[in-house]
Amino acid sequence: MITAIYNYAFPVLDLDDEYILREQEISDTEAFFEYYSDPEVAQYILAKTPTSLKDAQSEVEYCRKLFKYRHGIYWTIARKSDNRMVGAIGLYINNHHHRGEISYDLHKQFWRKGIMSKAIAKVMEYMFKYAGLHRVEAITVKENTASINILKKLGFSFEGSLSNYRYFNNKPHDVEMFAITKKSFNDWMKSQETIETALTTE
Repeated sequence: MITAIYNYAFPVLDLDDEYILREQEISDTEAFFEYYSDPEVAQYILAKTPTSLKDAQSEVEYCRKLFKYRHGIYWTIARKSDNRMVGAIGLYINNHHHRGEISYDLHKQFWRKGIMSKAIAKVMEYMFKYAGLHRVEAITVKENTASINILKKLGFSFEGSLSNYRYFNNKPHDVEMFAITKKSFNDWMKSQETIETALTTE
């Protein structure tokens, strides 16, 4: 049952030697505000950008409450060396239909290092294996080619363009819908293991 994950402590996920996925904390507010208010980071996010530390703290508190009130789960991507937040990743979960919508963002300084690809794969592995999800969706705008490329790399399928799907800044926006099922993700994971095995035996 999907709601069973909420009966346990917030799951901390080890990403690699440098980064960890942990629960968001109020102490993350300053770091979150620093990177999320960057216009380059926020340009494709159809959500309000915080204009003050107070706004940023409210956003962190909102993300923390998703797990508390069983509506989803949101992690901070933190450096192990100093525990500083460099990004975030999480899901809004439809408990009844066993599906979630994944969202993510990352400090510009850490782009193109493979961090987000690892984070998405780790989160999906946890959600499909332990949380009972059967489908993960990802919504982006067509201009966000970096995000689209990551999703395709991780086995997400493009399901179509949705007209006027999100309302932001007093106007509707078209979005691109990507999704992956539990079975498709497991198949993708097996293919990665096959590639890894081939590389190590060459």
